[in-house]
This record gives sequence, C-alpha cells and structure tokens, in this order.
Amino acid sequence: MQALKPLPAYERLQSWSRTADIHLVSNHCQEWLDPVLSGVQKYVQSVTISNQVGCCKPDLVIYRLVAKRLESQSPILYVDDQEKNLQPAAALGWNTLLADPDQRWIVKVDSLLKEEADEPNSPSSFHSSRTL
Repeated sequence: MQALKPLPAYERLQSWSRTADIHLVSNHCQEWLDPVLSGVQKYVQSVTISNQVGCCKPDLVIYRLVAKRLESQSPILYVDDQEKNLQPAAALGWNTLLADPDQRWIVKVDSLLKEEADEPNSPSSFHSSRTL
C-alpha cells in the first residue's frame, strides 16, 4: 500500500478551525487514515469514512450522513478534488469548490473564511473530502 499524502492545506486546518466547523469525508479505510487523522482530530468536528458508514462518494447517502452533523443555519462550503463528488453536495444546496492541483482553492478558502471572520455572528461549516 502506498502511503497517503497529506492534504495540501493540512497546516491550515488549525487556523481555519477558528472560523469554521470542519468536517472531513473520505473514501478510504479507517485503518489507513488513523495515522494522519490523529494530528488533526482536534481541529475537525466530524470525520465520515466510507468503510465505516457503508457508502462512498458520490453516493448522496454519505452526504446526507454528514448533513446530520452540521449546523443547519450555517453556510456550507464543500471541497473535493473530483468534480463528480461536488454534484451531490450541490444538490443539497451546499456551495462547492474544486480542489485544483495548483492549490488555488486554498487561497479561495482563506479568502472566504476571512470574510466570515469579519462578519460577526456568522458561523460557517467547511467540509473537505480530500485525504489529509
């Protein structure tokens, strides 16, 4: 098995978690992710892993499972590195952002969360399905 590579924004999770609730969704095995997740668990509100819930992206069921854990009043930004995985999130009314290989998405998230931080009483939820 090839080692998992950390999410390019791995080091940003701590600062992002000050402004947003972060929820992770992954199509991996719990056993593969445990070593990586141990370093970020304190910054995320929930982790949904396909082999633990019996379904995977882009099945709408996994998105609905995550939705049960969200603040319903909060704006939601869902980030994924595969376009096909954005479609179910958009169907639920979530804002979506493609995690491009050039990492422009990180700058976009930084900007969006700065705007949220400047707005009092405006919590947001940030969801990433990228592998950490």
